[in-house]
Amino acid sequence: MKQVLLHTINCSTLLATVLLSPCCSCADSGRKPVARRQPLVRTITSVDEMNSIITTAGERLLMFDLYADWCMPCRILSPMLEKIATEQKDKVTVYKINIDTNPEIAGALGVSGIPFVVFVKNREGVYALSGVQSKDTYIRVINRFAGVLGAPEDVTPGGELIGGIRIVKLSTAATPGDIYVYRGETVKLIIDRVEFPYAISIPAFGISREGRAGESLEVTFKAEEIGVYPVFCNGDCPAGDGSRYGRIIVMQYKSTGKAQFAELSVEDAVTLIAEKKPLILDVRTPKEYYAGHIEAAKLIPLQQLDQRVSELSAYKDRDILVYCRSGNRSTVASQILIRNGFKKLYNLRRGVVGWEKAGQKMVK
Repeated sequence: MKQVLLHTINCSTLLATVLLSPCCSCADSGRKPVARRQPLVRTITSVDEMNSIITTAGERLLMFDLYADWCMPCRILSPMLEKIATEQKDKVTVYKINIDTNPEIAGALGVSGIPFVVFVKNREGVYALSGVQSKDTYIRVINRFAGVLGAPEDVTPGGELIGGIRIVKLSTAATPGDIYVYRGETVKLIIDRVEFPYAISIPAFGISREGRAGESLEVTFKAEEIGVYPVFCNGDCPAGDGSRYGRIIVMQYKSTGKAQFAELSVEDAVTLIAEKKPLILDVRTPKEYYAGHIEAAKLIPLQQLDQRVSELSAYKDRDILVYCRSGNRSTVASQILIRNGFKKLYNLRRGVVGWEKAGQKMVK
């Protein structure tokens, strides 16, 4: 199976079926053929075509809409995405992909339901949306990642990163709205002092938890995939019984200030190791490390990194390649290092899973 050149993103979203402009048939009229207008939303018909688009797009923001002809929400959304493609053509290029005729693409993206929309920039999946959203929601995402003048500043994640876990504290007095976190983070939501029957559920993470009066309600989950995931309330809470309580919005991490952060493919990581001789940092557990690790890698488990960061002080201005099993914990580790003044961080995309799959050796 051919691979699609971006992160696997597991969430559901919407699609755009395009309405191609009609073409007059002039074969027998004696008149010159009328040129067919090039549609702004183009149909992708193969993995090779999608890969070619991704690899040649450069800084251009791409928007891929996965759909099926039998999907009614996809048809409902189509006119909106047509308008977006027309109005935002200087910022984004919109494509559509039929999952029934392109199962390889749907499988590579981990699509479990449609409509589904994923945004891609610099070969990376940077955002995805689930369900039919408002037009303004899509435009906000486009403005955020297209890098256009006047676009709103990047949203910062909620809560605080403590010991490799993002702690987000909420109150029963109000609905939380959107809760932003980074892909790869372990997130703990704490709703302080539940005083009445109250429960929340986050279906995407298999969470359903009821609080006890006088105690905090806590749930923990791993934000492994970029996307938007609803949180529902069950009980006497501000959102209303059975209503949506908020949303978990999982974003791709981006460095701030002078620090450099990049996610590398295995090929690029091998080149970095050969040419720049970076510190290779393994942030998995000791058990994982001793079962097999990249040669010359230094082990500091993610949970210990905050306390042991001084051990890496000589590398504050030097290249550091960070990895874990799948690329999630290493993203969090990179945040911690950047927060502590480190300047050049590289995250091994898909971690040792991708490393071994590419045929690179591990040592024990």
